[in-house]
Amino acid sequence: MGCVLYDDRLRLPPRSAVDDCRGEAGHRCGADEWRPNGREAMSERIDDALDAVAAERATISAERDALSAFDRRVEELEAVTVSGGPSLLADQRQSDRSLERVRTAYAETLMAVPHYESEYDDTLAESLAAEFGDDLAAALLSGEALTPTIRNAVRAAAAAAQNEREEFLDVLDREAASLEAAAADIDEVRAELRALDDGPLSAQRFDELRRRWQGVRDLEARVDGIGRRRQETIRSHRSDLPGVPTDLSEYLYADLSSPYPVLATLATVGERLTGARRRVERELAATA
Repeated sequence: MGCVLYDDRLRLPPRSAVDDCRGEAGHRCGADEWRPNGREAMSERIDDALDAVAAERATISAERDALSAFDRRVEELEAVTVSGGPSLLADQRQSDRSLERVRTAYAETLMAVPHYESEYDDTLAESLAAEFGDDLAAALLSGEALTPTIRNAVRAAAAAAQNEREEFLDVLDREAASLEAAAADIDEVRAELRALDDGPLSAQRFDELRRRWQGVRDLEARVDGIGRRRQETIRSHRSDLPGVPTDLSEYLYADLSSPYPVLATLATVGERLTGARRRVERELAATA
């Protein structure tokens, strides 16, 4: 599920392309490297979200590295100075080949990443325009030669595209950290709920029931806090990626059971806490 940030625009591939980035055993590409050990207690929703982030991170990293390789190849090309007078045949051939070498370098780097065809499936002209803008793409496709000005513009555009991917990788890292933190907090809440809910309520005295009720209320407050922190992270993603035409969570998790996996998990935990609290309240009413 790669993306290209350029001039405050986000280039999004078709959603069906996400399935092509799955590895063996149903894991998405890069998931095994990204997900830490000890995730057994985490909800399936958040597990799947981490897989999606790992897959996206692997995709964006591959594109960043490909752009770096493209820039190195352009740097090695000799720029051609086009004179105003009649060109010799040899000079004309050199001019023709100079832009062809740039196009070849682009096709053999960025357009050669493993996921490119399945996610973008565009032509060289379409890809150049999406990455570098219409004017520079036109110069590379129909210009006379790789002049120093064009070469500098290509290298600047490639550097900008790399930086945009670096920024997006930072956002993905923060998203993964947010998922991990929320999962750990939710695991703690679940463990404490199991401890509170251990043993029959009918065997508890009134004071013990009151303590249990307060314990459940405290857990409900913690769940609310986890939800607020998660919503703050979602809002921060929107400010970090102002050119993204869709919510990052909806983009990353569109194929999951919920585009907001942490909030959906918190809703499930909240329902269990509500049920536990009401059971205690009924027992309190019966013993009052």
